[in-house]
Amino acid sequence: MPLDSNGLLLLCFIALGSYIQGVTGFAFGLIVMGSVTALNLASIEVTAFIVSILSLINSLTGLYGGHYRAISTQALVWIMIPCLPAMFVGIWLLNYLGESQWGLLKIILGISIIISSITMLYQVKNIAQPSPRASLLFSGAAAGIMGGMFATFGPPITYIMYRQPTTIATIRASLLCAFSITALVRIIAVSSTQKLDTDIFWLCIISIPIVVLTSTVARVYKLPFSSLTIKRCSFGLLLLSGVSLILGGLNYYNI
Repeated sequence: MPLDSNGLLLLCFIALGSYIQGVTGFAFGLIVMGSVTALNLASIEVTAFIVSILSLINSLTGLYGGHYRAISTQALVWIMIPCLPAMFVGIWLLNYLGESQWGLLKIILGISIIISSITMLYQVKNIAQPSPRASLLFSGAAAGIMGGMFATFGPPITYIMYRQPTTIATIRASLLCAFSITALVRIIAVSSTQKLDTDIFWLCIISIPIVVLTSTVARVYKLPFSSLTIKRCSFGLLLLSGVSLILGGLNYYNI
């Protein structure tokens, strides 16, 4: 069981990401992927698999109790059509770059985190008309590539869903359903094509109650700060980890 100093610190970032997501509704995967990779606590491949497992647990928990009835099936279908095949492209890129271009992989992750964090902070105005199908398809493809590589499907899908003229309940249910599907497919794809160390599954087992506990705490016990303040702090953490990853990637090439 990998409960050395790196494993314990990884669990701390999982708890932090889970708490922040419980308060703000986003950033779990970004925070865990960015922080863990920037500090070299685990490989991107291992961290992405753990994030996939925990995201699936989070999403299914959120859909429990009949919330799935509010799902926008039409928008979800058009997002999933390109997302799922693009995910396999992302998984292939992760394996390829992880073997030969580790520095480039870190740079791509760093840029993705910075762009995603800026996008997630952007306040989308209410839109009168649904987004055209081309926008849904593009967001799905972008989410598939990001999700396949880093298990962070959220930013492109979240951005496009919040541009739909529908209720928050429908948006939330649709996002949770999308995350459940993508996380499950990614877990199956990675498990069936790659040999995973037993320690990874131990970390997942240990992390599940941590995620459930911190998510509950986030809903019941709020920090004495506004959600905007927490979002800004989260943005600062993501920006710091993104820049650190880019610098680490450049340093890999002695730039």
